[in-house]
Amino acid sequence: MNTYIRAAALAVLKTYAQDHGLPLRPIMARYRLAPEVLDSADREIPFLSAIAILEECAREWQIPDLGVQLGKKQSFDAIGVVALVVRMERTVRDAVQAVLRNLFLHTNAVIVELRELPGGKYAELSMDVRSEGTGARQYREMSLCGVKNDLIAIAGRNPVFVKARVPHGPSKGREILSRELNCPVEYHARSCAVVFEADILDLAIPQSDIAFHPIIKRYLVEATQEKQRDFTEVVRLEIFRQMSSGEVSQDKVADAMRLQKRTLQRRLKEAGTSFRELLDGERKRKALTLVQQTRLSMFEVAMALGYSDQTAFNQAFKRWYGRNPLAIRREDDRRTA
Repeated sequence: MNTYIRAAALAVLKTYAQDHGLPLRPIMARYRLAPEVLDSADREIPFLSAIAILEECAREWQIPDLGVQLGKKQSFDAIGVVALVVRMERTVRDAVQAVLRNLFLHTNAVIVELRELPGGKYAELSMDVRSEGTGARQYREMSLCGVKNDLIAIAGRNPVFVKARVPHGPSKGREILSRELNCPVEYHARSCAVVFEADILDLAIPQSDIAFHPIIKRYLVEATQEKQRDFTEVVRLEIFRQMSSGEVSQDKVADAMRLQKRTLQRRLKEAGTSFRELLDGERKRKALTLVQQTRLSMFEVAMALGYSDQTAFNQAFKRWYGRNPLAIRREDDRRTA
């Protein structure tokens, strides 16, 4: 399965490199890309290449907080045509939910969910990334800082962040991300998220010219139909979404897709695969990320992936990667020390 992201997401990187006289072309060339592709906002580029380019730029330019710097400058338009859905919604809550429903048109490698916390005072936006072991620190920090700009663009005022969580450590011991978000940041957390005061979600959005609504709706329908032609990929994305938010099962995936379980099984069989095979593939991708990029215990990793015990997870991981997960974590720790 190929993960993608629209070039609009990295347009800010090209601008930053030009403004500061930094060499971007040789870094992108390693991934068979050129800076000019970032001028085509709707062009799909490999997601793993995109996040690797961000990591290499941060390292070679010696800017450990590059993701934060880019996120501060990134506009709401970075999510491309998905941003148009805001023009059809009545409240910030509706707009955010509409953006998240259509985010797969921008990238199939990121799941973002809005959850309003008990008591109603706070809400949380959580993000899960299909990084498959590739470093995603800069992308995550860029995205968290981008959330601030996105909410400002939608609501017309600053959100009040209460706390944030990221699975990696602080940038060389400095609280750069915390200063930008103006809230405490929990590092080495199990997930990536930001908690904010929920009252912003109730704000009304000025309605745009309704003459544009049919055009936007038609475009979204056509774009969605194009993406959903690959039935297997639609199932993979739903498995990924459910794994990010909790327990995943064949019954739940069928329900989410409004299909009978037997219909789901039949269509996957016609596509030459099965639910078990797709679930195994998503677990494999997420396992490497959790092992290399978090400090969760192996038992916690096993539970996060839906295994009944750590032994079953260890066996699966060794089947996937030829080594046990703890050995890979220790090797990764030595390499990054």
